[in-house]
Amino acid sequence: MQDVQPKTPSAPPAAPPSADGPDLQALPPGLWPKVKHLVVHNILHLDDTPHRIAFGVLLGFIVGATPTIGLQMLIYVAIATLLGANKISGILPVWLSNPVTAVPLYYTNWRIGRFMMGGGTVDKAATEKILEAVVGVPGQDQPLWERIFSPTFWSAALDAFMAMGAELWLGSLLVGVVLGVPAYWLTHRGVIAFRKRRAQ
Repeated sequence: MQDVQPKTPSAPPAAPPSADGPDLQALPPGLWPKVKHLVVHNILHLDDTPHRIAFGVLLGFIVGATPTIGLQMLIYVAIATLLGANKISGILPVWLSNPVTAVPLYYTNWRIGRFMMGGGTVDKAATEKILEAVVGVPGQDQPLWERIFSPTFWSAALDAFMAMGAELWLGSLLVGVVLGVPAYWLTHRGVIAFRKRRAQ
């Protein structure tokens, strides 16, 4: 009499991607909880009116797009206080400009501002060299937070900003508004929806 081997159940087929949106499980492990925590606890969970919270996000994007790296936080808090916006909700978008994104961000903003002002052809190599001065000052082995207290850093940054002129500031403000206006709308609706859901 032959022994009957039990059949091993086959693994169920993988579920097809949902048509309702992206599969959050496909994100790198731990990324989605971190993003969710930042959004919920730093924006949606704030104890303030939806308008003030959303207005803070709007101002954060505008300040974050400007060539004020190293001073964004001080500038944002001052403007938010003056205009009556939430001083916490805009902290995340303020970091739109940082040592990693500064050069491509400022260069893009400058190109947009130059186009809006009717500028001519652009010498890309020369422009990128100017932008490198914002974050490429001597002392690369030191953290940014140590270099921003160096006179050399601010001298190079000031020279770069003056060389880029009004085109950089105009483009930066336009980019900040373009990003900030829809962010205001999304944040305003998100805060209301989050509070309704929490109250149920």
